[in-house]
Amino acid sequence: MSEFGTIFQDLSPSVEFGWGGRLYVFFLLVGVPFLALLQPSDRDMELPPRRALYLSAIIGIVILGGLAGLVLWVEGLPTSAIGLHATSLASFVGWTVAATTGALTGNFLISRAAARLGIRESPLTYHLMPKGRQERWAFLGVSASAGFCEEFAYHGFLLAGLTGWLENGWLAALVANLAFGVLHGYQGQAGVVRAFLMGYVLCLPVVVGAGLWPAVSAHFLVNALLGLGLWKWMIPEAVSSEHEG
Repeated sequence: MSEFGTIFQDLSPSVEFGWGGRLYVFFLLVGVPFLALLQPSDRDMELPPRRALYLSAIIGIVILGGLAGLVLWVEGLPTSAIGLHATSLASFVGWTVAATTGALTGNFLISRAAARLGIRESPLTYHLMPKGRQERWAFLGVSASAGFCEEFAYHGFLLAGLTGWLENGWLAALVANLAFGVLHGYQGQAGVVRAFLMGYVLCLPVVVGAGLWPAVSAHFLVNALLGLGLWKWMIPEAVSSEHEG
């Protein structure tokens, strides 16, 4: 039931949360993106050291995922209720490869289209890219925490809650990833579109019943590959060299 032949079926996890779960769904859907919009423009601020940003990102992401887990525990729900369950090896590998490839392709196309349209990338986007071995290891920590905790919170908890309300996993994925895109507003306009598309691609294995693990793995791989140097290939050479120093 979780193989590629079911790609058009809606097998998304669906949960009717109690008040605690509903409040956290609202917080993920509206509150977190709203807080992200309140952040000052990175063009008007001095960017802090990368390691400090990495640590701050890990703490914030882990809190989001941890709160989702706490709400599940309080409501007496297993993690499998929001899609965190085992799947066959073939399904896991197939969906991981498909979601990783799709997300990277989307990142490339959107980044190139934005450059052609004259849409500038956020300085913070470049600043976050690691330089040196120690920063690369730290960035892998960010990628791992984002891969698991963001998927658990947004494409697990939020998606399941929205599906229980909207009764349609594909529509729920659209709504959840509008919030997921705004959450990445620090990356600029192109970054919001990239995050929305990437999020929807990562939702595919969850909606068709393959679960969260392929989405978690693909999310980690996309972030890690981009941070370890693939971002230079995605950004036009003239723009890349401008910010690489």
